[in-house]
Amino acid sequence: MPRIHPAALLLALFCVSPIVRAATSPEDILEGARAAQKVDRSIQMIRMTLVSRGGSERVREFELRVRRDGDVLKSWTRFQHPADVAGTQLVVVDHPDTVDEQLLYLPALKRVNRIAGRARSGAFMGSDFRFEDLELSGAADATATLVSEDATTWVLDAIPGPQSSYGRLRLHVARGDHLPRKVEYFDKKGNAVKVLEVSEVIVEGDATIPKISTMRDLKRGTETRMEVLSHQLDVPPEQIPDETFTAAWMERSL
Repeated sequence: MPRIHPAALLLALFCVSPIVRAATSPEDILEGARAAQKVDRSIQMIRMTLVSRGGSERVREFELRVRRDGDVLKSWTRFQHPADVAGTQLVVVDHPDTVDEQLLYLPALKRVNRIAGRARSGAFMGSDFRFEDLELSGAADATATLVSEDATTWVLDAIPGPQSSYGRLRLHVARGDHLPRKVEYFDKKGNAVKVLEVSEVIVEGDATIPKISTMRDLKRGTETRMEVLSHQLDVPPEQIPDETFTAAWMERSL
């Protein structure tokens, strides 16, 4: 069974999804969703809108750089607006055989902290995304069951590994590009807690880029909307050097 963390499929929302091979089993579908994240190098500007229960909004913008070296996929995020979060950075490094490495730089502290243990279940920058939602893979296997399928969509139930704070995820995966268009999150008691939906995509050649996606917290009544403002695909390696994903780089990138 392929080693894949279902929550990691969220990264497909910010990566480029190429056309992948047809899937014949739940494991193939999950592996296809992971393969859909295989972008070599890309740069995106993303607007993140936090919506309160009462409907008030707070807007943040960040740059996302993604680089793949063999089986290792790395992402670097740096917030640019507003002023109170500007300079905050997050690095996620996917090591295919171990737990992902996550580094967080907070300008107020002027140091890099490693995110581990219970901290991974905390909210990312006050949003409805948890740090573990931004992981690319986990150390534990996930078991998957095909719930239903039609001409356009596979619906899977996936059970993440024991380190996840989720008990089950239900994924609605598009057949054409393996991009999850909807993910439902359940806690370990079986209660629905969050829903992620992709409402708009950009098709560029044989690549599909999710343009607008929304994570809704069903208990708090809040939501976080992500919108891709601009994107560059297949950027030259020198624009995303390997040092981008180090603590030293984060401390210099002010």
